[in-house]
Parts: sequence; C-alpha cells; structure tokens
Amino acid sequence: MTKTSVARGEWPPGIPYLRFGAGATLVYLSGLSASPHLPSGGGLLLQRGLLAPFTRHRAVVWVHWSHELAPPVTMAQIAAASAAAIGPHLPGPVDVVGVSTGGSLALQLALDRPHLVRRLVVVSAAARLSDHGRRVQQELAAAVHAGHTRRAGAVMAREVAASAVSSALFGAAGWVMGRSTFAEAGAELLAVIEAEDDFDVSERLGEITAPTLVIGAARDRFYSPALFRDTAAAIPGGRSIVYPRAGHLGTTLHRRYARDVLGFLGAGR
Repeated sequence: MTKTSVARGEWPPGIPYLRFGAGATLVYLSGLSASPHLPSGGGLLLQRGLLAPFTRHRAVVWVHWSHELAPPVTMAQIAAASAAAIGPHLPGPVDVVGVSTGGSLALQLALDRPHLVRRLVVVSAAARLSDHGRRVQQELAAAVHAGHTRRAGAVMAREVAASAVSSALFGAAGWVMGRSTFAEAGAELLAVIEAEDDFDVSERLGEITAPTLVIGAARDRFYSPALFRDTAAAIPGGRSIVYPRAGHLGTTLHRRYARDVLGFLGAGR
C-alpha cells in the first residue's frame, strides 16, 4: 500500500476504520459524526487533507466508534469496544490522537487500557465538557431526536466557531446543510452524546501513565482554557497548549497543530 492509498474495513465489534500512509502506527480517534458510516466522497477527501501532515510520517488508522451503539451507554463501554477492536489488530502500545469526542474516548482508553496507549494527544477535549458544552450537546440531541435536521446542523456548526460573527455565518451554513448532514443521524449519535454528557474523569487523571499532550483553543465553546490546562496538569508529566483566538474547529486547522502533535510524538519514531 502506498502512502497515498486508503484501506477501509471493520473490526469486531462493529468498529469501522480507515488506514492511510505507512510507518509506525498512529491511532486517530475521530470526533462527533452525524453518520454511522465511514466518510466517503468529499468527506473522505477532507479527512485525507486534515491527516496529510501525519500520513507523511505515519500509518494513520482513523477509527470510529461502533455503529451498533444505542443508549444508554457510557464512555467506558465505548472505550472497551474500541480496545477490543484495536488490541488484536495493531501491535501495541500505539500512539493515540483523539479529537473532540474522540479526545474524551482517548482519555478513557488511556485510563482503562493503559497497555494499549504509548503516547497520548488529546485535542479539543478535556476531562469533562464545560456546562455550556453540555447544554449545547443536549440541544443537539433534542433536535436529532425530534428529526429537526436543519436545527441540528445549525446547532453543531455555530458552536465550533470562534467569534459571534463566524458563529452566525456557520450557523446559517449548518442550517442549509443540516438536512443532508444529519440525514442518517439516529440512535448511535444520541448514544455518544449521552455518554459524553456524563463523561467526567477529573478524579482519575492521576492514573494515566502515558506521556500526554492536551491541545485546545482559547475560544472553544465546549470547554475552556482552564479545563484544558487543568486536565494536563492533573496527568503526571502532562503538557498543554492553548491556541489564542481559535475556536473548537480552529484547533485542528491551526498552523502549529500538526507540528505540535508530531513534535510531541517524535515524528516518525
């Protein structure tokens, strides 16, 4: 397989994955998605573009949670299912990058399955959501449950922005695109939202043994700079980076993001 090729498949118990690039394995736990399926078409091109700085150095395994989820479920149960898929198929321990909801999952994985995680990067996530973040996710869940796809799109899009102006623009775009974006949203998405709303590992962070970097944004509406820094500070040897003037979406688009992640992970090592 060449560095530009993509392999796709599914590991029991129903964990879809994509594999890009070549080299030492980097597990990439994705953020909240309205679709239970692997990205394709434009969505796949977007993921390839975002992951390109990493696939030049690593074999990146992009992992989604099980499409068989249904509420009630906990983040610990989601992590256990991910571990059951990752463990037998990837020589461990492996470096793990978790983004947004994937960052919550990565923290849970490092706590419950420490033998699987070599180094950990938590991006746009922390030990728990902020109070505002929880309210937003509850609003999103209510819209999805009621089948209001345009409202769900607007809620999701407006909250990833960094400023009031961009929030209004993103929200309008999310409303327009919501019908297609959330066309397949259902029990799986609601299960993950519910699990993350209840997620709080603040009291367990001292148990994490993997070297950990937490990357966040100063204007992230789901968290706060203090939550990012406090999460890292409670992990033995943990480090944090907070990008100024960026929002939830802007973290992974920041010009320093790939350099900071690869620098911490040791590039191709």
